[in-house]
Amino acid sequence: MAVSSRASAGGPLTGTVRRSVWWRLGDLAARRHRAVLAVWLAFVAGSALMIPGLVDRAVAPAIRVEGSTSLAGARLLEQGFPQLGAEQMMLIFASAALSDDEEPYQRALHDAVRAVSAQPQVGGAQLLPLVPGQDRRHVYAIVGVNGDQRARQAALPVLLRAAKEAASRASGSRVDVHLVGESALLAETKHTDLADLQRAELLAVPLSLLVLLVGLGSAGAALAVLAVAGTVTVTALGVLAAASRFGAPANTFMLAVASTVGLALGLDYALLSLFRYRHSRAAGHDRYQAAALAVSTAGRTTTWCAVGVALTAAALLVVRTSMIRTMGAAVSLSALVAAAAAVTLLPAVLAAADRWLAHRRPPRPRPWRPALRHLHRKGRSGDADGWGRWAWHLMRHPIAYTLVCTGVLLAAAAPVTGLRMGFDLERASVAETDFGRGLAYMEADQISSALAVVLPHPADAPPVDTATLVTALEDDARVALTTSVDNGKDMTVVIVIIRTHIDEPATTALARQISGQLGPATLPPGQHAFVTGPAVIFSDLMDETTAQLGMVILLVLGCSLLFLLVSFRSILLPIKAVLMNLLAVGAAFGLLTLATRHLPHLFGSQVNTLIPLLAFTLVFGLSIDYEIFLIHRIGEHYHANGDNTAAVVDGLRHTARPITVAAAVMVATFAALLTADRHHLVQLGLAVATAITLDATVIRLALVPALMRILGTGNWWLPAPLARLLPADSDRGFTRPDGVGQRTSPERGS
Repeated sequence: MAVSSRASAGGPLTGTVRRSVWWRLGDLAARRHRAVLAVWLAFVAGSALMIPGLVDRAVAPAIRVEGSTSLAGARLLEQGFPQLGAEQMMLIFASAALSDDEEPYQRALHDAVRAVSAQPQVGGAQLLPLVPGQDRRHVYAIVGVNGDQRARQAALPVLLRAAKEAASRASGSRVDVHLVGESALLAETKHTDLADLQRAELLAVPLSLLVLLVGLGSAGAALAVLAVAGTVTVTALGVLAAASRFGAPANTFMLAVASTVGLALGLDYALLSLFRYRHSRAAGHDRYQAAALAVSTAGRTTTWCAVGVALTAAALLVVRTSMIRTMGAAVSLSALVAAAAAVTLLPAVLAAADRWLAHRRPPRPRPWRPALRHLHRKGRSGDADGWGRWAWHLMRHPIAYTLVCTGVLLAAAAPVTGLRMGFDLERASVAETDFGRGLAYMEADQISSALAVVLPHPADAPPVDTATLVTALEDDARVALTTSVDNGKDMTVVIVIIRTHIDEPATTALARQISGQLGPATLPPGQHAFVTGPAVIFSDLMDETTAQLGMVILLVLGCSLLFLLVSFRSILLPIKAVLMNLLAVGAAFGLLTLATRHLPHLFGSQVNTLIPLLAFTLVFGLSIDYEIFLIHRIGEHYHANGDNTAAVVDGLRHTARPITVAAAVMVATFAALLTADRHHLVQLGLAVATAITLDATVIRLALVPALMRILGTGNWWLPAPLARLLPADSDRGFTRPDGVGQRTSPERGS
């Protein structure tokens, strides 16, 4: 591929293309590629310097739901009972050689409790009495820890070290100490998630490089695309790092989403533009014109895609927990950075690395020609390439392929009716940690969790009468121990130690029974009761994500329809796109349901309640990419020639390979999550990778073209009132594949 700085023999560019803002942006970035590369290099260097600080500042994702009774109870408890704190952790003492009544063990208990109580974050520590069936070598104490989530997580290692050192000195290293609680679980989740993410990224990069080498046939092109994607990932994390320095929350889940989505979208957008650049170079344009044309066509399309991804991710803001909201922000940020790189960094890279981007065996230039329609009429469609032959075959049998593809997707989606969602501690992934060992002791002794019933009362009133409530709880087989205390001022609290595991439905049912039935039935009339504790907090999170799933789906569907209506200026195409995406998501979750049912050791026995929310949003946003890329290419041909069938064939021929390669890279990126130890990451990876695979093969390469053949010119129908209402983009002129622009005529309903 010859490199020339002057206009090549590819033909003159029309005024429509030259006046395009996108074309001018691509041309400027290509001709000033050294300056553009220097600016992006500065961004990457600055981001790389800030990322270590971001990782240090990042905490485990906050799971408390704003506005929930559990959060209100935790805040009331911290104010009224500072000794119980904002969080009640469990201190576990265990010995293989000593019983709890032996003198060294007793010294270890009192010294450790004293050492922990002396820490500034601790409100108080209280040893618990023995419960029936408890191993006498184990002793438990409740520790009240104050402060926000970051402060409590920062205090964890300090508290544990103080307790361990005191117990070890007093017992001659014969008594060990463990700390279990909400913050301890989230801290372990942070460590395992970061380890899983690092392993997944280390696998995703070489897998993506291999797919790029095979799909692009050029090491230079593969490395260029990978470099752009890496720049997107690092820059997105750098923006998050800068925001965190000004107080914006940063958690490990946000980092995982930003890095994974940034890499995937960076690869996706760079690939689509690279294929368009190669096509323009093969048509005879010089590197600057080819880069400008890539931006004015594929770059414009990827920008629309990025806006679509950002809009769908914004729907997550309705969920009242910062973990989900920050995930939505991370997806939106990654999409916008990927779009910025596609229209500025990529043309500079293409112009600078032009000589290394060609296929090892350059394809014979195939000038765009309307003769394909003539070949079809003559029955000589075999003269076209493989994708062209497939496209014409599809055009001859659209109804059959529509029925078969729809049937396959519906059959894959059928098992979703048996989907079981819940929360699982995934004990195997934390079994070798301090938290995991302490939890194992608790569950063996049937002291699995604790909750608090917070009962505020007027300052001049006596303590709340809890005798009937305590009696009812003591008669419940799920309860191991209860105690009632008053702060002598304005609050009474009932502490309940629960036998059942924190992630069992029985524990959730008990918490709901206390607030919904036992409380109103046994407490004085009009008494407000706030039930809080780890089990209730996790239960509220599950309830919130389940309750808001329907709202998120409606928002995503509504935003997608409006966005695609503006993008395609069509009524039927957006409706078709949304239905196709729903089919892909449904099929992916149907297969995920089968995986959890038949391979629970690999995927878990139930789907984490967060996964449908996250996967639906991600898949819908990512699927829009391929829909816009395909339909825009079909639209270029249709609005230039007015033949719907030939337009579908041309669009499929020119986008099948880019979509296939881009989807393969996307699948490799998310499939790397299958190596994670945590089931929620494995489930997310399987759901997204499966949905993208189905979307890029069954849907984009068969079902969508077949439906567009059936709908005919109805694809482009737009009522006149809507046509006048929708904003007219001055840069909507579609571009022929060789880069020669043609303004869409009003008669053809652009």
